[in-house]
Amino acid sequence: QTDGAKDAGIEIYTLSKTYNMAGWRVGFAAGNASVIEALNLYQDHMYVSLFKAVQDAAATALLSDQSCVRELNERYEKRRNVWIEAVRGIGWEAVAPEGSFFAWMPVPKGFTSEEFSDLLLEKANVVTAPGIGFGTHGEGYVRVGLLTSEERLREAARRIAELNIFKKSGVSH
Repeated sequence: QTDGAKDAGIEIYTLSKTYNMAGWRVGFAAGNASVIEALNLYQDHMYVSLFKAVQDAAATALLSDQSCVRELNERYEKRRNVWIEAVRGIGWEAVAPEGSFFAWMPVPKGFTSEEFSDLLLEKANVVTAPGIGFGTHGEGYVRVGLLTSEERLREAARRIAELNIFKKSGVSH
């Protein structure tokens, strides 16, 4: 998108989320030919090649009808909207994520991200990832995966509501 960017850099893309290939460790890089060549040389010496079936699956995913990508995006958008509406209904304000199936939720005052994540697990049986695990900028947040059904997301918000940590805004959930 930026003039001259391909002359100096590369873009790396993974198929993990878009095509439900998390854990397959398949992706690609595009851009400056000399950087790609160096990356390829490094990769060949440091790692083994991907299993051919994974390579074939990746090629099929990229070259096939992309309606599955749109459907998956719509599913995660709906889950995001359900989650954000549910937590706002209990008084937990957050910014709706754009383009992710994770929501970064602010930790209430008086807690570290690890303390709050532990509390949610121990008292509400809701699993979150403490933000500090993602670096210093993650402190003050917990990461919530929107990887389950809308019903389960509503249930998680209901369980968190029962902890009476947040001041309810009067919105039903």
